[in-house]
Amino acid sequence: MRSWYRAAVALTVGIAACGRPAPPPEEAPARSEEGVSVAESSPLRAKLKVAPVEAREVRPRLLAPATVEANPALLAKVTPPVTGQVKQLLVRQGELVRKGQPLFRLDAPDLVAARADFLRARAVLVQAEKSLTRQKDLLEHAVAAQKDVEDAQAAYDIAHEDVRRAEVRLKLLGIDSNALEDPLTVRSPLAGQVLSLATAPGEFRNDATTPLLVVADLSSVWITANVPERDVEKVHVGDEASARVAAVPNREFKGKVLFIENLLDPDTRTVKIRIQFDNPEAHLKPGMFATVSFLGRPAPAIVVPTTALLVADTNYVWLEKKPWTFVRRPVVLASQDRDTAVVASGLSAGDRIVVQNGALLQ
Repeated sequence: MRSWYRAAVALTVGIAACGRPAPPPEEAPARSEEGVSVAESSPLRAKLKVAPVEAREVRPRLLAPATVEANPALLAKVTPPVTGQVKQLLVRQGELVRKGQPLFRLDAPDLVAARADFLRARAVLVQAEKSLTRQKDLLEHAVAAQKDVEDAQAAYDIAHEDVRRAEVRLKLLGIDSNALEDPLTVRSPLAGQVLSLATAPGEFRNDATTPLLVVADLSSVWITANVPERDVEKVHVGDEASARVAAVPNREFKGKVLFIENLLDPDTRTVKIRIQFDNPEAHLKPGMFATVSFLGRPAPAIVVPTTALLVADTNYVWLEKKPWTFVRRPVVLASQDRDTAVVASGLSAGDRIVVQNGALLQ
């Protein structure tokens, strides 16, 4: 019984199928010396989207590897003003400091000599002042000669100049002439952060060119990009630029080109271009690697959607030679992003190309 029922159902379905017309086969595009032609009856026409090429103002984008650096104008390498022994460190590495804040204290033989010279010069000045006063008094009473007063005045002037020089020397060492017993305290020349600390209490330092601390204000930093020789002319001072770092992947930092070096690295064939960035939250730290994107000046260019691009040995598009007849047209790209591509050569404004499903013509 069940076998009879199945046979009846199969027969009914077969009869119904026989009565329904089969779909027409999709007609393949015809190929000839003129190109690839799509017949008017081909369903392929409904799948292809053809549009004219546009010329519009674009801002070329150039990517380059870069490194974050401290702004040299906001960085101080603190060296000992004289040879001596570090008696006390007053800051730690990484600490934020104010301008004028004490960093370390130094015990130096030159400081002892400078103090002694100042005291000696001051004592000589006191004696010279007394001698000058005495000679003026004697001259008034016709006891001394005018020449004696002039000699006393010259000695006083010399002594006064010696005191002034001794005071300047103390001032350069950071010592107040009215507080000679205070230790030699080296202070921060700017507000910022102690980036490095290369000394410890008790160390004797005799090289005044080796910094003991590095203090930098990181509220503004430089990012130095290495731009290939062939692309240097695309970047200009004042151009906008953006940067990304791995530490903050979702943040784009905005800046402007500060200057372009006039020196080419012979090994890498690149030129260093420096961009200044505001860094109030200190996300950008010296030594970080970055990727810089330069935005060039607006200029007219041929723009096509990336969906129009196909790749064989090179990039190409399907160009409509005449209605519904297409030929391959190789193109050279100047730049490309997710949605659009800027064509450097191969197309002109007004050319009609396949912008969607061009792969069906292959």
